Amino acid sequence: MNWFAQLTRLILDFYRENPVELRQLQGLKACRLSRRWGVLRIECRDRQVAETLLAAQDLLKEPISELRIAHQINILVNGVLISSLVVDPTKLTFS
Repeated sequence: MNWFAQLTRLILDFYRENPVELRQLQGLKACRLSRRWGVLRIECRDRQVAETLLAAQDLLKEPISELRIAHQINILVNGVLISSLVVDPTKLTFS
């Protein structure tokens, strides 16, 4: 398993016991993830996948924050930045 698949697996495994939330993040499987200097880059294959992830941005931010993967998430389509999300570790939700 390569590093990109491991990042995707970490995020999806965070919601393995909640199928509703897991379904909202299934678009991650069609993306390539990489991490460098505290920035998680999510390279999506098309704009529709990127919009789906943006709609579920709170679900995306939580595992990244709790697992301390990155401080910022950049969502890109074909190398073009669509959105940059700041991951704030002080706003964690505890259940």
